[in-house]
This record gives sequence, structure tokens and C-alpha cells, in this order.
Amino acid sequence: MKSPRVVRMVLFKHGVAYLERSGPADGAFELSFRLDEMNDVLKSLSVWVARGGATVGALAFDKPEDPEEALSRRKLKLEPGRALEGLASSLRGRRVAIASNEGEVRGEVVGFDNVPVGEGAWKMRLIVRSSEGQLSLVSVDEAKTIVLEEPASRADLAFLVDRSRAATAGERRLVRVALDGAAEDLRVSYVIPAPIWRVSYRLALVESDVMLMAWGIVHNPADEDLDAIDLTLTTGQPVSFVIDLYNPKSVKRTVVEETSRAAAAPTQFERAPVAPAAPAPRAASAGPAGFAPPPPPAMSAPEPMAQAMASSAQGATNYADRGEFFEYRVATKVSLQRGGSAMVPLLAKRLPARKERIWRIGAPPAPDLVLSFDNASGAVLEEGPAVVYADDVYAGEAMVPYSARDTTVRLAFAKDLAVRCKASSRSASIVTGVSIGADTLVEETRYELSHTLRADSDHHEEVDVVFEVPNIAGRTWDPSGPTPYESTANFHRFRAKAAAHGHVELAPIERWPGARGVHSTQLSAADLQRWFEGRFLDAATYGALADVFNHQHAASAADAEQKRAEREREEAWQKQAKISQQLGVLKEGGPEGELRTRYVRELSAAQDVVNQCEQRANLHRAQAEHERELARQKLAALVKQR
Repeated sequence: MKSPRVVRMVLFKHGVAYLERSGPADGAFELSFRLDEMNDVLKSLSVWVARGGATVGALAFDKPEDPEEALSRRKLKLEPGRALEGLASSLRGRRVAIASNEGEVRGEVVGFDNVPVGEGAWKMRLIVRSSEGQLSLVSVDEAKTIVLEEPASRADLAFLVDRSRAATAGERRLVRVALDGAAEDLRVSYVIPAPIWRVSYRLALVESDVMLMAWGIVHNPADEDLDAIDLTLTTGQPVSFVIDLYNPKSVKRTVVEETSRAAAAPTQFERAPVAPAAPAPRAASAGPAGFAPPPPPAMSAPEPMAQAMASSAQGATNYADRGEFFEYRVATKVSLQRGGSAMVPLLAKRLPARKERIWRIGAPPAPDLVLSFDNASGAVLEEGPAVVYADDVYAGEAMVPYSARDTTVRLAFAKDLAVRCKASSRSASIVTGVSIGADTLVEETRYELSHTLRADSDHHEEVDVVFEVPNIAGRTWDPSGPTPYESTANFHRFRAKAAAHGHVELAPIERWPGARGVHSTQLSAADLQRWFEGRFLDAATYGALADVFNHQHAASAADAEQKRAEREREEAWQKQAKISQQLGVLKEGGPEGELRTRYVRELSAAQDVVNQCEQRANLHRAQAEHERELARQKLAALVKQR
């Protein structure tokens, strides 16, 4: 019988569609799906009786095998043009009853033969063993009916027809719904893959308002005509995934041999009380209580395009929250041809709006013409392209971002070439204080970035220009200059008015704190002098820090003398090494003996230099440590006083 027709479809934004069928049913019926839909269908298919006394049975479906291969394995594949021969060959050894004009022949098919009856003409004759030792020849041309008498033969014929139908269906797969009895209203629901629905906007400027109209673009995901269905578009994104339920999944099992044991009486188990049957799922309602289209917008002086847009979509769609989702329910029935698509009106709303010129630092000179409005439409706006009209004429295009209700929407749709913007900046660092620690002095600094924002206008009237400056964390604005009227996560916005055929300049100053640590050993006279002249140090502190600096300077001078002594000692050691090398090759007597004596005197003098350098290095090392200790003590005393 014919399956219930599709009455409702819900399209989601993540690649699936929910379809619901409804209608009377009496007995089993079939549903046809594409091969790539079967996994989602097996995951989601539900069948229930909304009204009536029918009972739903098993939901059978075609096996995921190649029907041609299945027929070949059973020797039932019939070649085109030779189907009768193939069928006769498959009946060998099977019992049949053949009725013809000459009467009825019953028996087992032995085979067939093609007998020539003229030039290029043949007749097929079946060879039937009607009884033991008796063969009958039956002309297939004269046979009226051939009855298969064995159940196995009839099953093979049913399999042949079923698989042949599957082979000719290509990528189609059938699901057979067993139904016992008649149902006044049978519901079938399932999910299939589907292209996402999308939205396209029209915006008509009307003085200080904008007429916002949204159209939903939908595609028919089902491989059939959808006639007069309820269509719902939802912004929700439920979790959805692909899992292969269609192809069989096998696991390797362990082979276990049973043990021999004596027979035992079967164990008797008590029957548990039967729980009452769960009620059948309720059909989806047409909408929640109080679900109604928004009231028409109030329009005092309707303009041609805006009025046409409003009237064309008036009451076309109902929309409301559905928990975590937001739905657009098309109020009129929608028909989609197989493989077809459509645009359906979603909303039309007149909203207060304003046109702005916004320029961002780093962008080309011409600012963007921006249409700004608060989304007071009562609907969630999905992301999609928008065409803007001004004075009933195309003015530009924009991309509407995903916008919740009551959020501000800004759409840049054109460039204002009559305005030119530019920006420059200069930086400075200002010392704001000095703090003294146990071994480090911290110079506190305020960094400033002074911006100059300028707009030149060729308009005949005064125009507003909005400058966008990057929003960098930790920075503030000098309150003595211009401050932003609003800030976003990434930008600060400044508003200015450019005079007719004139210009406007803003000079906001950006501030942020900084610091530079100076270790007491790296303290310089220039730092002290600069801090003192900047009045960050009083005279007593300056004097105490000067003493710390002098001791650190003396320690540094002692370090330098120590290193000089150590270098001289190293040179003396190297001289000793060379002399020792010469002494090792000279003889005791003769001229070499005299030379040897002179080298010995030089070696002794070099040792005296080594000893002197060692004493000087130790002295300067002790002096440096003493000066550093004095510096530490004075700095600690200064910190304690403060």
C-alpha cells in the first residue's frame, strides 16, 4: 500500500532534516531511501499509531549487499534477452506443474533445449520427468502457466524478484513497515542528511528607519515531491554524527568446547509482572500555546519599497524560542519539487536605524557607510548576506552577523568617498616616581601615545564621523582629552562632527603604566641626578643614595684594579713557563751554563712579580667587598627609614 505522505519538515543548521509523515494506513507499506541516507534513517526512524487500533511490527530493510552479486551466488542471475533460458536452467530438479492447450504436465524439470523450427527460428522445450522412466517435452511457447510446487522454489522466485528490483533501483534502499490492522493516523518520523538552510536579507532605508526583510533559502533533501508541508527552520544545532548502522559489523569470537555432563532438568523461572505499555508518542503540535505572529509594524507614511516588503511578508512566518533553539515556522504550506529549492519569507519588520560613517586606523582614507540598528525584531538573525536599498535604489551589500535579539547590528554596505580620514601618533615616556627596595630601585613610568585623528569632508552639510582605535588591554585614556563614547572587545570608538566642506580633528591620549628596575650595583650618577631634578627624591634621600653610589663606584674601581693585578700575574706566569722550558734544554757548563744562570735570575724576578700581583689582587678584592658591604648597609638603613 502507499506510505503516509510527508506533512512536516524541520531543517537544521548542521546538515540534517527531520521529516514527519502522517496519514491513514491499512497493512504493510514501503519507504524508499537513498543509500547514503540509510545510516541516519536506521538511527532515527520511528513509527507509531496516533489514532486507530493497528499494531506496528518489524521494520525490515534491504541488506547492504550488491543485488547482482547476491543473484549470481544463487545462480539466479538472468542475462538480458535470455531470461527464460536462465529461469529454465535454475528450475532443473525442481517440481513444477505446466498448463498448456494440450493439458497439464507435472513433474521435475530435467532441462531445456532450443529446437530449430525454420530458418533463424527456435522453440524452447522443457524436458520434464513426469514419472519414473517417463519424460515429457513441453513447448514453452504453448505453456499458459508454470506453477512451482516446492516452497524452496517459490522462495527462490521471490528472492529473484526482490533482488532484481533492488538491482534496478540503483542506490535506492527499501524499508518495509509491517502493520497489523488499520490506522486512521499513522506517524513516521526520521532524520536524513540535508543541505543547511540559509538566509538572505533586504534592508530598505526609510528616513530614520529601516525595513528589515529576511528570506530563508531551503532545498528539498528528500528524493520525492513534498506537497503542502509544514516547514520549520531552526537556528538550533543539536549534536549529530554519522555512525555506520547499515553495514553488518562482525566480531571474532573465541571457540569453546563444551564439557560432557549428565542431563539435568530445566530450571524454572518465575514470570515478572508485566508493566503497562508505554503510550504511543504524541504527534508534534502545530506550535506552543499562544504561538502567534508578531503584530504588524506601525507605519505612519509608508514608502513604496518598504510598504511592498512589509505587505509581502506580513504574517508569513511565526517565530519564537523553543528552549535552546529559535524557530521560524512558515505560516503557509510549502511545496518543494523533487530536487527543487525555494525562498520563503521569514520576517518583515520596521526598526529605528541610523547611518554612520566609521573609519578604522590603518584602513584606506574613505570611511565605511554603516547601517546601524538594534535587533528589536523579536527574532534571532542568522548570518547571511544583505542587500541595502536607499530611496528605492540599490545602495550596496553587507553581511549580517549572527545577532541575538536586542543586540546592535552594524552593516558596512558602501564607502563614502566624499570623506577622507587619516591618523598619526607620537609616543612619550614620563617618570612618575621612584621606589627603593632592598637591592633594587624601581623607576615608575607612564607611557603616552598621542593620537591625531582627522577627517576632511566634501559634503554640503555637517556629517558625523566615527573613528575606531584598537583596544589594547591595560591602556586608559587621558580624561583631559577626548574619550571614547563606546568600546568593543577590539576597538574604542570616538565620534566627531566634520563641518560642511571642512575638517575635524581629535587628539586623544592613550596611557599605560610601566616600570624599570635598577639594581643598586648598576646605579648611575645620571639616574640620581635625573630623579633628583624631577623631584622624585628629596635632598636626604638623594644624599644617602649618592653615598650608596660612591661606595658601589669604589667597589667597581677596586674590582678593576683586582682584574688588572690578575692580568699582570697571568703574564708573569706565562713568562715563567717559557723560562722553565728553556732551562730544560740548557747544559750546566760553558756558555750554556752562563745563559742558564741568567734565566734562573729572570725566573726568580718573575716569581717576585707573581707574588706582588697576588697581594695586590687580594687587597683590591677585600676593598671591593668592604665597599659593597657599606653600600648594602646604607641602602638597608635608607629603606628602613622610609
